[in-house]
Amino acid sequence: MCSNRLIFQAPLTRRSRRVVMIAAMAAVTLVLFSLLSIAHAQPAQPGQLPAMDAATRTAVVDSITAAIDSIYVLEEPAKRIVAGLKKNLADGKYDKLTDPAELAQRLHEDAQAINHDGHFRIFALPPLDPAVAEAERDEDPADVERRRRWYKTLNYGFKKVEILPGGIGYLRFDQFSHGDDAFEAAAASMNFLANTNAVILDLRNNGGGSAAMIRFICGYFFEDDTHLINWDIRAENKTVQSYSADYVPGKRLLEQPVYVLTSGNTFSAAEEFTFDLKNLERAIVVGDTTGGGGHTVAGYTFDFDGFRMGIRLPYGRAYNPENNEGWEGVGVVPDIPVSSDIALETAQIDALGKLIEKEEDEEFKSRLQWARLDLESRLNPIEMSRNEMEMYVGSYGPRRVYVEDGSLYYQREGRSPYKLEPMGDHLFRVGDLDYFRLTFDMDKSRAVKVIGLYSSGRRDENKRDDG
Repeated sequence: MCSNRLIFQAPLTRRSRRVVMIAAMAAVTLVLFSLLSIAHAQPAQPGQLPAMDAATRTAVVDSITAAIDSIYVLEEPAKRIVAGLKKNLADGKYDKLTDPAELAQRLHEDAQAINHDGHFRIFALPPLDPAVAEAERDEDPADVERRRRWYKTLNYGFKKVEILPGGIGYLRFDQFSHGDDAFEAAAASMNFLANTNAVILDLRNNGGGSAAMIRFICGYFFEDDTHLINWDIRAENKTVQSYSADYVPGKRLLEQPVYVLTSGNTFSAAEEFTFDLKNLERAIVVGDTTGGGGHTVAGYTFDFDGFRMGIRLPYGRAYNPENNEGWEGVGVVPDIPVSSDIALETAQIDALGKLIEKEEDEEFKSRLQWARLDLESRLNPIEMSRNEMEMYVGSYGPRRVYVEDGSLYYQREGRSPYKLEPMGDHLFRVGDLDYFRLTFDMDKSRAVKVIGLYSSGRRDENKRDDG
């Protein structure tokens, strides 16, 4: 999760810059500007910035370590990082680095070697044009409108919502957006799922975003505002408690089983959402362990002659208030660990199984079993040899089964042909007809009757024409 803030220091002389920056950071007195100047600027590459001297190099290390020492979320790792970078400086390990971009990369690598953090980053930037800074303070309305239209085009990350077989609701959203329009898109998606029997939330491609959206969507899954998580902010010596929204537009989804699909790309805010629902036993997590980014982050820059040094610095730690455990560095471990490629089908099968167990109406149960068998067969495809296919070839009244181009086909008189895909013992899926299947009665190694099966429970059959 990213907080939109940074330090911007006015240009200073080399002699005064170091003292002012360290004092400012030690007191944690921050001048806050929009993060756009970092988000829109590409980190400098080696050779793009003017060379720095030894005094500037020392000032860079002092500024970066002062920020880490004062703000980094965990005190003990912060002290180790600071001590390690300062020792490297004193030992002369950075003496040959005159390129700011190369120094930034080396500082980043050394810090990560001491304490890995997926949100942490040190980078060099070109100097900020004062005209650009002024423009960002008074942003062009055309740029604002262009950005609004673009986010609207993406539907604020809410990419797909549908009803799957068995009345299972599916929602894929790839970011936790913020703002009134984003909340309206979220509410529309959640209300579409209101009448489902179970809900699957696909976060396999969700890299994070706004904590406010976490609280909003969680509000649909709890009857009352519910304590989700705690955040410790070390620099401010305070703990922030996060609760689900006490009001959401439309129906809450309180009875439906909930599944969250994850992958190694599930990160930051998407991990908190997963972590919250799992710990509160409101969701079953299916897929791969998530990326392990459990800290919230802010951006800071330091101005030097001819370049800026930037740092993305984690400042808040998320954890379960019941046991003090978070997911930083370890990720959220799924309840059903499977490859993320088959997480959706796996969640569907599990959801259908739970619905079948509690269903008392036999006809409805049969429809649920029909859907589950289709999914199970797709996860475990069956290969057939040419000789095996030949067992079914023949005419059955108005029906015909034949082999063409190495595949088995079915065709009813006057209708289009469909490819047959094996689902089990003498049972076949018929093309994309999800309501119809074929099975065969066998006499040793030869089919003697074809039987049409329908999802409604109806069936019809025809004997082989030649007996």
